[in-house]
Amino acid sequence: MTQQTMRVRVVKANTPSSTTKQIYEDEFKNAYGDEIIEPPYNLKELKTIAEYSTILHQCIEAYKTNIVGFGFQLEYTYDINASDVTSEQKKVMESDWIRLEEFVKYLNFDEPIENIIGFSVEDREKTGNGFLEILRDGLGKPAGIEYLDCQNMRVCTYTIPEEIEFPITENGISKKIKRWKKFRRYVQMINGKKVFFKEYGDPRIMNLATGKFDESTPENLRANEVIHFKIGSGTYGIPRWIGNIVNLYGARKAEELNFMYFKQGRHTPAAITVENGMLSEASYATLQEYMNDLEGVENAHKFLLLEAEGVAQEKDTGETVTPVKVQIKSLAEILQQDALFLEYDDKSRNKLRSAFRLPPIYTGEAQDYNRATSDTARKITEEQVFQPERKNITGKFNTLFLYDLELNHVKLALKGPDFRDPVEIARVLGPFINAGSVSPNDLRDLLGRVLGKTLEEWPEEFNLPIQMILQKSVATPSLLEKSKVQKGDLVLLMKDIRDVLEELRT
Repeated sequence: MTQQTMRVRVVKANTPSSTTKQIYEDEFKNAYGDEIIEPPYNLKELKTIAEYSTILHQCIEAYKTNIVGFGFQLEYTYDINASDVTSEQKKVMESDWIRLEEFVKYLNFDEPIENIIGFSVEDREKTGNGFLEILRDGLGKPAGIEYLDCQNMRVCTYTIPEEIEFPITENGISKKIKRWKKFRRYVQMINGKKVFFKEYGDPRIMNLATGKFDESTPENLRANEVIHFKIGSGTYGIPRWIGNIVNLYGARKAEELNFMYFKQGRHTPAAITVENGMLSEASYATLQEYMNDLEGVENAHKFLLLEAEGVAQEKDTGETVTPVKVQIKSLAEILQQDALFLEYDDKSRNKLRSAFRLPPIYTGEAQDYNRATSDTARKITEEQVFQPERKNITGKFNTLFLYDLELNHVKLALKGPDFRDPVEIARVLGPFINAGSVSPNDLRDLLGRVLGKTLEEWPEEFNLPIQMILQKSVATPSLLEKSKVQKGDLVLLMKDIRDVLEELRT
């Protein structure tokens, strides 16, 4: 009797590589030592890691948009319309305003200043460090800024202290005092070429090729200055999300696992068994081709036809062929029905978002919000997160730039979102208007926002509450004739205002 044999073939799917193919090359690896300080984390990897996260990039974009996205504005250091401000002082303040306005306008000729600073803010949130290069004009005044890629920048050790002047004010009188200060140097390396920079405010002349202070350095080899924005007080900044880096990598691995299941895991729904025979070569080739369709698209909705050959057996009556039995056994009960680690991924997103102190509405997840909760979340985040960040940036600019520009009456500020609702404000103002405690010019800006246009202010003689204007017109009829305004027109105007307010209240 011929012994029955069975042939088993196991087809193994291709497995993904367990190691990254990316190369995080540090051009400074042979340059660290007594002069150049090595950062605690690989800046190149930190900068690119957001590309592999489903939440980190949204958080960083929310920071950049809400910190610098609304643009810069100028402010006076004190009220220009105060009663104790003389006309000469007003002229000086207005002159400073124009000079600072022009300074901001021409800081960069290729990009708006908000974009340049936004690139630095983005680097700071990714790696903990952002850099800006400062350009000076022929008079030694700051005149321009350029973005510096943080992954190519390194911090050097402190230099010998230098005596410099600081402006102070005593009893309303501006004066200068001298203090000793230590400055850092910075170095950029691209394709093996080094360029040195000095910290902003360092008065010494430095050679950009050697990093040495040399008064005889030619003009074209003099180093520019750098402003270093960083998170924390260390030599290098530390990303605010660094404590969640394990969750970030874990969430990425979970997504890769689900992707590979979709790509390759579909070949395990069933097992094909052959009894008393074996698959023909043609059927085996067909099955192999079916298994090699890794994308799961080419063979979708096709029939799989398998042909098997029985094993010949010798009996007393002669050689016979045993009938072949082919079975397909379902393995669906051991398959995952949905993506794995969904709860883990959700928790990881919450942890990363919490590191930035952002509510979900800022990352595009507003399904659980209504108007009241969204307004509350936005106001709290604006107060606790974005306003302090804007003050940090503008405070650094004002401290460094305004002294060099000799501007004492104006300062830079970053705009924020306007949460005011004109309808709500009108409802609040109604009782005050009826009580005669509001003049027309007090409301012109608000009315202009409602109408969507800029409104000019009324003349000073009419910048009084409506009730006082009517009383004044009765006592002095010539006032109306002088302004070509009839008493009846004022009555109708007051009635229109009251009707509008009543409509807003209802």
